[in-house]
Amino acid sequence: MSGNALWQYRWSDDFALGDPTVDGQHRAFFEEAAALRAALASDEPKECIVAYCAAFVANLRAHFADEERLMGRIGFPAQNIHRQEHQRLLARTEEVVAEIHAADCLIDCLLGAHALMEALVEHVTNQDMRIKAFMPRQCA
Repeated sequence: MSGNALWQYRWSDDFALGDPTVDGQHRAFFEEAAALRAALASDEPKECIVAYCAAFVANLRAHFADEERLMGRIGFPAQNIHRQEHQRLLARTEEVVAEIHAADCLIDCLLGAHALMEALVEHVTNQDMRIKAFMPRQCA
């Protein structure tokens, strides 16, 4: 994905892994990505953006933990590599959130947030699809 492709991306049931919890989180993530962009590009007060970011980080942590439990349950062979990717993405998320907290002008944060959301959505649409092949038939 590049440029504005992220913001044009919509949830597709093709991205579903077959686990209701993880799939619901992924679906919500697409909505959250668009909401963050809209909030950063608008005249939303900074405290609203900061509150949104705190909730987003908490949701992302919970999602990664749920997805890692799922990988363990199904015996996903690349779970250590996938877990490292989660750690990298979470660290980058926290960097961007810190930039937003420190920013005088939130529009300056738009590019960083855009790149972060692009990486996270790409993770769902590419990396997480590798998990799908290992889902039990009754779930997938």
